Amino acid sequence: MTPEKIVPILLAAGSSERLGFPRPLALFGRKTALAIALENCAGLVRPIVVLGCDAEKIRPAVPRAARLLVNRRWRSGQLSSLLCALRRVPPGAAILLYPVDQPLLRRQTIRRLVRAFRARNAREAIVVPRRRGATGHPLLIAASVLPEFFRAKTAREVIYREPRRVRQVRVRTAAIFADFATPESYRACLRKFLARR
Repeated sequence: MTPEKIVPILLAAGSSERLGFPRPLALFGRKTALAIALENCAGLVRPIVVLGCDAEKIRPAVPRAARLLVNRRWRSGQLSSLLCALRRVPPGAAILLYPVDQPLLRRQTIRRLVRAFRARNAREAIVVPRRRGATGHPLLIAASVLPEFFRAKTAREVIYREPRRVRQVRVRTAAIFADFATPESYRACLRKFLARR
């Protein structure tokens, strides 16, 4: 298959009310969750970072190498942030859908998913990581699927609409599930992050 450009879309628009500070700015060692996600996307095309809640606080942490968008409708949910970004994705490009609050992901996992996406067969349009029977993030989605999001109520509806077009990639890491939204879940992620060094 002809290789598609892959545009990383980093979703960083949600509320961090329960956490007490913006999730993208959460520190893991000397790096923020946002910085980790951006580093993991190295080698792909210029990423899109979608902000919403706390946009003014987070904006200074978004490097010029990334394209920054602000979703004024972030309260409508994650799909609204995805649609905000999809309007800026070049025609024919695929996307890497990456929630910014998954700081335990490593670059090698992203690379493995990209390789699987590049090697997929003609009927496969979506690549998802899988561990012990459950799927996680990030996801890779072909250009042919992207228009469906504009007619959907949720992103999940599009991803799992046609199981035959989804390629599941087995991974060993639980980082594909590990996110944080509260002080407790942040501390749990931080402990795991520091322990793996």
